[in-house]
Amino acid sequence: MHSGVLRGARDFWADAPVLCFSEATETARRAMLCDGVGSRGPYEPWGVVLDRQKLIQAGARPVLYLSKEELDQTETLLRRLRNRRVRYDPGYSDWLHEREWRLCFEEGQTPELAVTREFVVGIIVGAPNWLPPPRTAAAEEVAADLHAGVQSARAELESLKAMTTELPDFQSISVSVSAAGIKFASAADRLARWYGNRDDLVPDGVFDMREQQMRAAQLGQRSGFEVGWSFEFLGREEVR
Repeated sequence: MHSGVLRGARDFWADAPVLCFSEATETARRAMLCDGVGSRGPYEPWGVVLDRQKLIQAGARPVLYLSKEELDQTETLLRRLRNRRVRYDPGYSDWLHEREWRLCFEEGQTPELAVTREFVVGIIVGAPNWLPPPRTAAAEEVAADLHAGVQSARAELESLKAMTTELPDFQSISVSVSAAGIKFASAADRLARWYGNRDDLVPDGVFDMREQQMRAAQLGQRSGFEVGWSFEFLGREEVR
């Protein structure tokens, strides 16, 4: 929720990053969250709910459940097909309840999917009214944000200076740039939230990250830096 992306990784059999999803039925979901499956116990009630059709358009497909022998026989498949394989041996390696889908990436491709409202429907949380906690940015990150803000402000000033040639009564421009040391999970803002209480998923409103920022500001938790300029126009051609 802070980075704004879901990141893929290699699994047990994939030789390039993959992003894994579950299309579990309602019955399977309740079993996974309440009773658990096999010896691993209940799944923790935290998750990202995504739009199925958008994932299909992005290239996600159901995995191929194969025996060990079939895995050995399909090593020559194209990488995206090969990395959709999951071992299936009843009683030993059985993950059918997850009804897994995968988005497979090529080697060297950035294994990320943006957390946007186009893909993400909402978030399942393990505590009611939960919000992603703010984090403290590293000094290098704050400096980079400030530098990017200064560059953008300079470009904006050049554009404004060009416009003022047609405004003889225009006298000054003030511009400020700031970079906060406290970061908020803006990707979660306005997404639906469901509380997983072990029995079911309970609607729990939406993430209001702006309210969280306002509360933090009232408590003085928005430490950072600010840079400002003030320009006075003495005439059409002269700027100080």
